Amino acid sequence: MKTISVVYRNRENLPAIIHLQESLEFIFENYVQVKNVFLDELEDDEIIEGDVYLVIFEKMLSTMKNHIRNFNKIVIMTRGIVKKNILEIQKIPPNTNVLVVNDCYESTMQTAFELNCLGLSYINFIPFDEKNNSVEYYNDIQIAITPNEEHLVPKFIKEIINIGYRQIGYDTFVKLMETGKLNLKLVNRNLIAHMNNIVEPNASFRKDYLNSYLKSEMLDKFIFNSKDAILLIDTDYNLVYSNNKLNKLLKIDNNSNENISLIDYKIYNFIINDDFESKLIELNGENYSAEKTTLKLIDQIVGYSVIFKNEKDIRDLEINLKDNLIKKGLYAKYTFKDIIYNSEVMKQCISIAKKASLTNYNILIKGESGTGKELLAQSIHNFSNRSNMPFVAINCAALPESLLESELFGYESGSFTGANKHGKLGLFEQANRGTIFLDEIGDISYNLQSQLLRVIQERQIMRIGSDKLISIDVRIIVATNKNLEEKVVKGIFRNDLYFRLNVIPIEMPPLKNRREDILLICKDFLGNNYSDITKEEKQILINYDWPGNVRELESTSNYYKTLGEFPSYIVNKNNKHLKNNVKTITDVLLQIINENSLSYHGIGRTKLLYELKIKDIVISDAEVRRLLQYLKDQQYIKINLGRSGSIITEQGMEYLRTKKIE
Repeated sequence: MKTISVVYRNRENLPAIIHLQESLEFIFENYVQVKNVFLDELEDDEIIEGDVYLVIFEKMLSTMKNHIRNFNKIVIMTRGIVKKNILEIQKIPPNTNVLVVNDCYESTMQTAFELNCLGLSYINFIPFDEKNNSVEYYNDIQIAITPNEEHLVPKFIKEIINIGYRQIGYDTFVKLMETGKLNLKLVNRNLIAHMNNIVEPNASFRKDYLNSYLKSEMLDKFIFNSKDAILLIDTDYNLVYSNNKLNKLLKIDNNSNENISLIDYKIYNFIINDDFESKLIELNGENYSAEKTTLKLIDQIVGYSVIFKNEKDIRDLEINLKDNLIKKGLYAKYTFKDIIYNSEVMKQCISIAKKASLTNYNILIKGESGTGKELLAQSIHNFSNRSNMPFVAINCAALPESLLESELFGYESGSFTGANKHGKLGLFEQANRGTIFLDEIGDISYNLQSQLLRVIQERQIMRIGSDKLISIDVRIIVATNKNLEEKVVKGIFRNDLYFRLNVIPIEMPPLKNRREDILLICKDFLGNNYSDITKEEKQILINYDWPGNVRELESTSNYYKTLGEFPSYIVNKNNKHLKNNVKTITDVLLQIINENSLSYHGIGRTKLLYELKIKDIVISDAEVRRLLQYLKDQQYIKINLGRSGSIITEQGMEYLRTKKIE
């Protein structure tokens, strides 16, 4: 515990003395003992004991010279006023004469000076001197200000504004902390609370203290207590700074300034090489990734910083980053496991894609529309070492050139009319350290081709409206359904860009070239509905050429799940042998109606379609309607409203007897 000796002339104003003692005890709590010393009570040669001497007035120093051994321990007290007590003073009209009254003339002068410095100089503050109590101009003053000394205010004063005891200035507390080595977290916390309650002339000191303290606290919280182990050394590898994590790892004494080789020779040998990043080292049985950086003052090397990151912390960070990317939609959803195939041509395609994933080379995916080029691009990203980084996709054909340029490269604020006032981050920047997928690359303009070529060559982009180059680390995957070689020959696609993109070409085969995959994919789309498909329908699906590829197959499957049949354009195209023999179908249809005709009820279209399907005759609902109308026109059936359905007539039965249809 430290002792603060507060030196007064005498003990005449005991309430004020008690107030100052309580203020000191509030700030320093149990870390100090406050001792009040009165000069008029000291013996001639008596020495004042204490770790710090707090003196009320500077003029007292000459009297104290025989009572203090070390003048370096002296702090002169400054004073402030409680904020809320200033409000009443601010209501006083300008140029009003106001009497300032305190317990002695010296304190009165201090108070008047402080009030002027607080921005209240528009008021005439007149210090009261009781020795001049008979001076005539005092008699015209109606308002007095006093710090809790109302009993000293002259009787002729009509209004008294009591501003309470003046507080110890915050610069005084800071000096006490420094002199007495009391710079403790709790003390600083109390001082900040004190600062918020008072005002005093030295406002810049308050700002400087807060900035300095807050910076110190931030460094302490975010660097000293960082999860990463941080080491600073000079050019001779002497220890300059080490944070808490490194101290624990290497059992370093905070006050040590030894050469790092004397503390840990393994670390010394590890870091004496040139600058590096992501270099692995084992410390205390755990893996750490280290990064060494040279620190320069202008052009002079002054030391080095080395940061060690725990492998587990890196993994946790990657997981959190992945979660954030998912929330923003900047992630690849699909993997190679999501690609359904059994054909040899697709096996070869996937094999090439997996090998390409393990490199950072640009990839060009070729294929018809709907073959799943983005699915393959996402799978490549998730199979690569960039899988925990962003995956950004854009369809180049979906946006006009001006908008596509701003989307890809971003822009600064005010770059063009309608631009976001804060500017915008481009997709290349958002994809940094990850993958950008440019679909329909064959549709971009010649101007954008030139810009894209520069990005690939320099690995730098420039936002619209900026003159600053931004370095990026992006894996580029492009896709097209156009013949780029033909476009190059025609001069509408840059050949240098084509060869930059076509480092690893991957051909995505159309569905008609992998017919053994059609039913596998259809089964995935249909789920439980797949069991309802007949052999005839399966053959129809296999025989169809699928110009829209997997996308068309998915739409067809959704159609089936909704309506219970495949679209007529697919069925009719693949049932030419039935379509050319409509008579055969109508005969079978009439036979089914005959078997389900009762005197009061017939058969509906849904049941008719089902019965036809059992007989491996696949036609659409519209085709059934047309055939039923034909049978009605021949007077072979009656079509009833509602659920009664179609019923065979006598003429229809006679026709069947004639045909002898089984």
